[in-house]
Amino acid sequence: MKTLLPLLGKNAPFFLPFLLWIIGGAMFQTYFTHEELFLAINHAHAPWADVAMTGVTYIGDGITFAVMLALMLAFRKYKLFLTAGTVLLLITVIVQIAKHYYNEPRPSLYFADTPGLVHTIEWIRVHGTCSFPSGHTTTAFAMFTFLALICRNKISGFAFLTLALLAAYSRIYLAQHFFVDVYVGSIIGTTGSLVVYSLFHQSRMKSSPEIDPEPIIGLT
Repeated sequence: MKTLLPLLGKNAPFFLPFLLWIIGGAMFQTYFTHEELFLAINHAHAPWADVAMTGVTYIGDGITFAVMLALMLAFRKYKLFLTAGTVLLLITVIVQIAKHYYNEPRPSLYFADTPGLVHTIEWIRVHGTCSFPSGHTTTAFAMFTFLALICRNKISGFAFLTLALLAAYSRIYLAQHFFVDVYVGSIIGTTGSLVVYSLFHQSRMKSSPEIDPEPIIGLT
């Protein structure tokens, strides 16, 4: 805990807005139903947004995370590669266990009795089961939390969080997940990256909490 607090404070541009997201998301789920939250987001659609969200959703794809890992190898950031790889492995195991344990229906299946209610995009394959939690959202938050932690320019943390939230939004817009799926996914991804990063680098942070251990090239 003593190691985490300086880390959170140092990366306030990411974690303060994230805290607001957690609080706001909890309030939304208190005052609105499961169905209301999904339909409010899914029904606010437009042709240009269909195209945009199709691209944005790939932010949370495992391939994108793999590209980040490949760049770390290319720049010979082996400790960061090992740390990020551990994050990916951890969140994948957690999400897959949860998905198959709960096996919650996705929006297309949940609203199957009311055809036409859910907005879908013709070129997107909509899944029907294993909705909770959102794997794309978990991956996006894990990746951008990690990037925020290793980036010298801490102000960029706000941009990283914005991208993660856009990925989460796209999953609801594309009728792949409910709000609670992306909400919990964001917590899993962020917590996973934060915990693994702190464990791998805790000795360095204790001795020099003001220094980024092995910052990634190009993010200064």
